Amino acid sequence: MFALLSFLNINMDMQIEMFIAPVITLFYLIRVKNKTIFLTLFLITYSISDLINFYDQESYVEVMYFICNGLYMLSYIFLLLEFNKTVNMKEIFKRFPVHLTVLALLNIYIVFVMATIINPIEFETSNLSFVRIFEHVYNILLLGLLSMSFFNYLLNENNKALLLFSGCLALTFFEFLLIGYYYLSDEMSIIRFVSILLELSAFLMFYFSATIKREAIELNDYA
Repeated sequence: MFALLSFLNINMDMQIEMFIAPVITLFYLIRVKNKTIFLTLFLITYSISDLINFYDQESYVEVMYFICNGLYMLSYIFLLLEFNKTVNMKEIFKRFPVHLTVLALLNIYIVFVMATIINPIEFETSNLSFVRIFEHVYNILLLGLLSMSFFNYLLNENNKALLLFSGCLALTFFEFLLIGYYYLSDEMSIIRFVSILLELSAFLMFYFSATIKREAIELNDYA
């Protein structure tokens, strides 16, 4: 009986997590009028991967791991391209050299810590080295996304930039908590609960950032 309840709780958590992005994306597509191409592609691509994960969560086929995580990585690239429209790296180097240096060192340290966690794991795969590289690239891309959102806020300092940065921060913590949950201790249900709240918060902030009118942003920029 306890095993059954535990199984149902795990399945319920997975269902909630995998429908957060698709549901919010649906609201975004219906309610938001002034959509941007890269944010839209980010939400759609991420949602497609979540839906594939939901319908294929029992198969454990290796190719689905690469497809789903590849789609997640592609969605992060789309979001990076969204930030690239408003982030001028020459201006970042000129105005915020200290911030850039500290953030680069912090990212290097986090990549090192994540490597010490991931490398000892014996994944059940015939392509162990490739899977580890895939995981490292995934984490580097995520940290790059967080850094770009931070630079975007430094340059613009408006509500939209703040929501996007907060969303990327919540998304990054969500991803890193999942590493702790899946690879370190799958018995810590509190980690699963917090990760779901973080993902929900992240996508709500992405949604609300898209509802801010361009005119309001321009007024804040000149205030």
